[in-house]
Amino acid sequence: MAMNPDTMDFFWENLKALGRTNLKGVWLLELGNQTIRDATKEKYNISTGKSKAYFLGLRCNHHSIDQNGCDGAVPLDLTKPIPVPRFINAFEIITDFGDLEHVRGLCSFDKELGQWQAWKSIHDMGKVGCLYMHTIPMLGSFVGHGSFHYTIKFFEDLCQANDYEIVFLRKQSVDNRTNTRGYIFCSYLKKIDRPFVPEAKEFKGWLHR
Repeated sequence: MAMNPDTMDFFWENLKALGRTNLKGVWLLELGNQTIRDATKEKYNISTGKSKAYFLGLRCNHHSIDQNGCDGAVPLDLTKPIPVPRFINAFEIITDFGDLEHVRGLCSFDKELGQWQAWKSIHDMGKVGCLYMHTIPMLGSFVGHGSFHYTIKFFEDLCQANDYEIVFLRKQSVDNRTNTRGYIFCSYLKKIDRPFVPEAKEFKGWLHR
């Protein structure tokens, strides 16, 4: 998992759209132990290859979740309920820059259930007003990469079901030289505090491998 220039552009595009000029004091959660690609470092004049160091340098209250526990990430399994009470209804920004497509249950029969729990968990960890940002593989792209791919309709259904307000939703290529690296770029706001929907059985029908 690494932040491409397009990913960093998307991050700051969202903050600009919401009138944010800095991250001072913001509770920010990253999914995955993210790194920053050299091209991104050059474009944004960033001296570190670790996103945690970058965001901490912007004076936000940064947390990351990754089962590998590396570089200060909290070693949690997103296929299980979040066992850290202070993370519930806590975050103002949650980013998923190439993480959720890899989340699955440990057994083949419950991979979709693991996905449902992961999406429910990030819903539960965002406070009202939380900005969620996703850059994840589009269905039909990145063959062999990750366990799940997504569609525009997936995010339309997700946002409608949970009363999220869409900020940006589009298909985007991260490499203009090929049509095999398409992403869905989606951001949305959590407008009300309500239980995540739908239930797992219906949610499984939204997923694609």
